[in-house]
Amino acid sequence: MKQFVFTRTFSGIPTLFGMTLIGFLIIGLTPGDPIEMELRRLGVAFSAEQVEALRVEYGLNKPLIQRYFLWLFDLFRLDLGTSIASGRPVLELFKEHLPITATLSVLAFMSSLALSLGLGGVTAVSQRTSLSTGLYVLTMFLVSVPSFWLALFLLAVFALGLGWFKLLQFGNPQDLILPTITLSLGHSAVMSRLVRERIIAVMSEDYIRLAIAKGLTRRAILGRHVFKSILPPLITNWAISFGSLLGGSVIVENIFNLPGLGQMALQAIAERDFAILQAYLLFMGLVFFLANFVADLMNHWLTPQIKKGDNGLR
Repeated sequence: MKQFVFTRTFSGIPTLFGMTLIGFLIIGLTPGDPIEMELRRLGVAFSAEQVEALRVEYGLNKPLIQRYFLWLFDLFRLDLGTSIASGRPVLELFKEHLPITATLSVLAFMSSLALSLGLGGVTAVSQRTSLSTGLYVLTMFLVSVPSFWLALFLLAVFALGLGWFKLLQFGNPQDLILPTITLSLGHSAVMSRLVRERIIAVMSEDYIRLAIAKGLTRRAILGRHVFKSILPPLITNWAISFGSLLGGSVIVENIFNLPGLGQMALQAIAERDFAILQAYLLFMGLVFFLANFVADLMNHWLTPQIKKGDNGLR
């Protein structure tokens, strides 16, 4: 296990560095000067000398590759730079906006996990019934619906129509209900299809037929055999889904006016705030890496073939 953890960690380091480099180059090569754009946004009259002085202050006068390595050096000291728009440290802004995004993502992930297991299990076990067909059609519909359309629909029905929720305000935990539903429905539909397909595939195996012949109940078969067999591929899918939930929260947070990382990132794109955008890309890369790392560890622990392979029995 220790060797597996070391190998997996070591192999992920070049990926993270490559991701930060590509992200830094893409952001840095985007047309437009962020200093001039910010000054125009504020309506401030400026001269060429003032712009150059600000470029020197924020390190934007140096070549792009040199700026990347300086940023990388500061990163090891937990210094993510300073926001051009607000003048505040980026790390401080992350600490301020991260709790909303993290709470929303965790709630949506847990909801989609429960819904996908329920929908996938019902549609797989009760095939060729009206209930199974109805749920399958529902999941296909939810997969096709864009998250922004679903968010606007929920706002129109439950905020404007029924008045159960405040419109575009955030002040208490119940304001996270509609954003959580918006994020979880689409993801649960996608994940439930995988659950359904895996259950159907495993149920056709010979050892499952033998268990049925022995008189085991459907609940016992699903709990002891089927769920254990379908768990490894589901764990990998869940890890990817959690990362995509964080990325998908950008649109949802802006529609519901939630002060999370998504809203901060979208505002940084409009303002060409290099430091915030680069930190956001780094954060997303770390989330995907850690989620997949945890998924690999769990699959390594759950799958006997992998353990034997690590002991030289491959």
